Amino acid sequence: MALSVGDPSGVGPEIAIAAWRARDSAGVPPFYLIADPALIAARARLLGADVPITETIPAKAARVFARALPVVPLVARFVDSTGRPDPANAAGIIEAIDRAVDDCLGGRAAAVVTCPIAKKPLYDAGFRFRGHTEYLAHLATLHTGAEAMPVMMLAGPELRTVPVTIHIALREVPKALTTELVVAAARITAADLEHRFGIAK
Repeated sequence: MALSVGDPSGVGPEIAIAAWRARDSAGVPPFYLIADPALIAARARLLGADVPITETIPAKAARVFARALPVVPLVARFVDSTGRPDPANAAGIIEAIDRAVDDCLGGRAAAVVTCPIAKKPLYDAGFRFRGHTEYLAHLATLHTGAEAMPVMMLAGPELRTVPVTIHIALREVPKALTTELVVAAARITAADLEHRFGIAK
């Protein structure tokens, strides 16, 4: 799996480090983190986490995973501003998402997992999408040539929920809800539950 680091000032690096440390106890499948290796090493030290980090490429990441956290380096470098989102990191955040999607569409990764982003620094740097979901739909549209409707599932042990509207203020929801939108979201959800999750009904 390709894991994009998200906003390096937030919890993304910690999520990646914790997931790698739980690889055996929680049965975490092999993944590689697309990030700035120096920042990840610094964050591991800050956390007091003994995590070996190996720079690698997607094709070699699964072989590295058992002994080290595989990190595929970004071209962009991050400003280490833990706890303070910085627009200077926008290019690297977007590059990590782009590369994860490209690796998945190119067959180098089986799935994309995205760590959280802080939207304001991205907006300040000119990012024009409301969130990850809409940006991933945009990338899918570029790849397939077909318009992709973004649908997001919030999943927990007991319940999976698909909101019909995403990334808008609650006061905007009544105007945004249409019969067509509800039906489209339901159809996409039903198809993906059947084909991707193996749930027939």
